[in-house]
Amino acid sequence: MIRRPLQLANARDSFPPASPPDLTAGGLDIAAAIEGVRRAHGEVGLFVRALAAGLAEDADAASDRERALDLVAIAAWRSGALALRDDALTRLERIEPADERRAAAATLGIGIDLLEAFLRRQRTDRFWWPGRADERGYVLATGGFRGVGGAWIRPPDRVVRLADAGAFAILVAGEWWRLDADVWCARLTASVEPEAAASDPAASAPADDGVSVVIGPDTHLAWVHVRDAA
Repeated sequence: MIRRPLQLANARDSFPPASPPDLTAGGLDIAAAIEGVRRAHGEVGLFVRALAAGLAEDADAASDRERALDLVAIAAWRSGALALRDDALTRLERIEPADERRAAAATLGIGIDLLEAFLRRQRTDRFWWPGRADERGYVLATGGFRGVGGAWIRPPDRVVRLADAGAFAILVAGEWWRLDADVWCARLTASVEPEAAASDPAASAPADDGVSVVIGPDTHLAWVHVRDAA
């Protein structure tokens, strides 16, 4: 049984080991990019591996500033920098040349044959990824027991859906936590004011997108689950 927070799309790392690439020919500083990813709560090692995988499919991107920036933004989002989601999706949508599309797909860690489906689904479903059906709709686990490096001292008691996309308030041991998430990222912050969470219009509005957060009395984890339409 999985007992630790996990992004299921990362359960089987599809990126080979890599060193930080040299982007100076394109006028970019990879050290600064890595620091930006770190500040945006991305996983630096995953960022480096994802970026290197993209550059391996489009070697000329390293010396072309705009193409390099596209891959840096996509890799940063792929590594869990949720704040770069919109920028990365905008860049993905406008990429047209075949070699650049292959590089973008490689940076995401998906096959080029799945790139269009990924973009189409992400327009309306921030939690979609090609392997979700194999995981019975589960996307990620967050929280976890504080004694083994997680966030919480007790199992969560209540979940309230917030108005922001991918956002939930989770009550644990009398304290509210905010979860912001998508397919690549789950970020917990303490705390959401209980009154604000309880009065949020989304708390009482029925959700029609199939997204829910699954909790239970015997686990410190909260699972994001998406019920796909039949």
